[in-house]
This record gives sequence, C-alpha cells and structure tokens, in this order.
Amino acid sequence: MVKNTESSETSDDEHNYSSSSEEWSKSSNDADEIVEVNGFQVLDSQVNQVMAIFEKHPDMASDFSLENQQLRNAYMGVLLNLIMTICQSPDELTMDDLNKADRTVLDLTKAGFKLHWLRQKLDEAFLKNEKKWEIRAHIRLLEEKVKKRKLSLSDLESDLKKQKAAALAAETLCDFSDIV
Repeated sequence: MVKNTESSETSDDEHNYSSSSEEWSKSSNDADEIVEVNGFQVLDSQVNQVMAIFEKHPDMASDFSLENQQLRNAYMGVLLNLIMTICQSPDELTMDDLNKADRTVLDLTKAGFKLHWLRQKLDEAFLKNEKKWEIRAHIRLLEEKVKKRKLSLSDLESDLKKQKAAALAAETLCDFSDIV
C-alpha cells in the first residue's frame, strides 16, 4: 500500500529520516513528500528502498504492532540506516559498526521485525571483516619478511662487492716500481 501525503501536514517536532544522512533531521523543505508504504511513512526518495524490502520480505513487519506512527517511522528509519551501514565498503566498515549493527538487529527483532535475512547479511559482513583483518595481518607479515630478505640481500651484495674488490686487488699486476 502506497499513499502520498505532504510533509507540511507534520508537526514541527516530527523528524524525518533521510537516507542520504545517518541521522534524523528536520525536513528543511516543506515540499518534501511523505509517502506511506505498508503503514510506514517515508520520504519520497526512500519509497523504492522500502518497497524493495517489502517485495523481497513481505512478512518482515507482520509481527510489528506499534500503533504510534512516529515510532513506526523511527523504526523504519533505523532499519534503512542499518542496511546502509551493512552496505558500506569493507574498508569503511569497522568492527564497532558491526557490533552496533548487531545490537540494532536484536532491538528491531525484539520490536517485531522478522530480520533473519538481514541477520544472515550481517553475519557475512562479520566474516568478511574478520577475513579482511586476517589478510592484512598476513600482508604485514609478508612485508616484514620481504624487508628482512631485502636487507639480507643488500648485505650479501655488499659482501660480494668487497670480495670482488679483494679479488681484483689480488689479480692486479705488479709494476716494476712496486717490486724495486
């Protein structure tokens, strides 16, 4: 179910979640449209994301029974923010982010959302993050080994130059004046 309403109908205290931001902010433009999707009011820019969630997971909110519209909207905003967090690149996603996301999934599940699909994605993100740190640790180890080998090679090259110089000195022909 999708229904359009204007944000000018909302009170000054009502906050709208912006998917381009990780925080709740007051709508700065009275022309922003609020659209109702499956009982949740979201910004027009979020409609496709919310509809995609409900298309893939139609029973996601079947046990979610909050009546307060602002709370319903807040929970949907938290869910969208959570999904955006998990979508970050592995370089941007920290273990702290993942731990916060884990607690958020638990909170949303307690509120009645069925998020087994999101739990699976979060578990995959945890594994990727652990793998990333394992790989980086192995890279550091290999770089240290390469550095040591380069130093060892440098030492060997220095010794080789000294031996060649000594061999050249030993092979130098004696001059008559050297002997007399």
